Amino acid sequence: MTQPSANEQYMLELINAERAKVGAQALAFDANLLTSAENHSLWMLSSDTFSHTGSNGSDPTQRMTSAGYQFTGSWASAENIAWATTRDQSGFQDEVLLLHQNLMNSTGHRTNLLNESFREIGIGFEVGDYQGRESAFVTENFTRSGTGSLLTGVAYQDKDADRFYDPGEGLGGVSISAVSSNGQAYTASTMTAGGYQLDLPAGTYTVTFSGGGIASTSRTVVIGSTNVKVDLVSPAAGPTSAPLDPARPVMSGTGGSNKLIGTADADVIKGLGGNDQIQGQAGNDRLDGGTGNDKINGGAGSDLLFGRGGRDSLSGGLNNDKLYGGANADTFIFRGKWGYDRVMDFQDGLDKLDLRSNGLSFSKLAIRMADVDRDGRSDDILIKAGANTIGILNTKLATIDHGDFLF
Repeated sequence: MTQPSANEQYMLELINAERAKVGAQALAFDANLLTSAENHSLWMLSSDTFSHTGSNGSDPTQRMTSAGYQFTGSWASAENIAWATTRDQSGFQDEVLLLHQNLMNSTGHRTNLLNESFREIGIGFEVGDYQGRESAFVTENFTRSGTGSLLTGVAYQDKDADRFYDPGEGLGGVSISAVSSNGQAYTASTMTAGGYQLDLPAGTYTVTFSGGGIASTSRTVVIGSTNVKVDLVSPAAGPTSAPLDPARPVMSGTGGSNKLIGTADADVIKGLGGNDQIQGQAGNDRLDGGTGNDKINGGAGSDLLFGRGGRDSLSGGLNNDKLYGGANADTFIFRGKWGYDRVMDFQDGLDKLDLRSNGLSFSKLAIRMADVDRDGRSDDILIKAGANTIGILNTKLATIDHGDFLF
């Protein structure tokens, strides 16, 4: 049976987190949809083609059917595709996040991602040569078929204590049993990357997770006409603040408001809940505010900043940084000699670019279209502000005006 990779499981968790915000049911993986999605991504890379029209002129629904997926009753299907050149050779988690955010920032793709009627998904994330550059491609196949519901979720060892699945944290081989109120038992096991799905009739169940090196745990779950997501998060399977690797120590906050200051090393700092202040210092840091209204400063080094939920303030500091504001209205701050910073998910009419400490005005900025994300398309904004530069991904020149700035 086709199984998702850790990157594909991570993308599903990102999707389901967005769906939960709008009250849409969680999506569950389907092996046949995984096959159709993965095959199309591989075909696009091998043929140097980016298109919903695939091998032998096939359309998305034809590819899903050819892979073995059965449409019954009242059904629907949709497909998203996206690509970007790769950036960090140490892994592709950042590429998965970038592709997901690009799709969420596109109206039509976002509609598919948040469509409450879809129940199942296949994701094909593949990396290869595309027109002479190493690139990451993703295909997402969405379906609704029949009337059944699924229990789904992911089991993971929360190594960095951020209460969110990351590649490398999945717990495979965990047994799941769901016993109904009349004694009928249904079973499944988590896949290698940690995810699982289990078809269940409507009813009340005692769901038990066991094996796979974890302590057995049970909970009551009610299944109705929509999917239900139940995750197993297992701090007991390892230290809650273990570093991702020896060179990247992890510092985590709490559910309250914390002040977290990094070291001269390449740090990973996670604010978690509350209104946090996070300072990266030296090194190429990864700073994540989590929920709450956070203030994040990268300091020196080429840093990755994530505001996540809340009204966040992000300043890359020195050198070339990537800034992800996340949901809600965020402020991207540029002070002194910041170098070349890129805003990866600017929301026009909501987010602000703060240049107040530089003595600049809108008339002193040189703004043009450019290929900031190096995807072969000049569909981004490049802003020259003296000796410094701001790149804004997936933004039209006509949408940038004085109202987007603070002077």
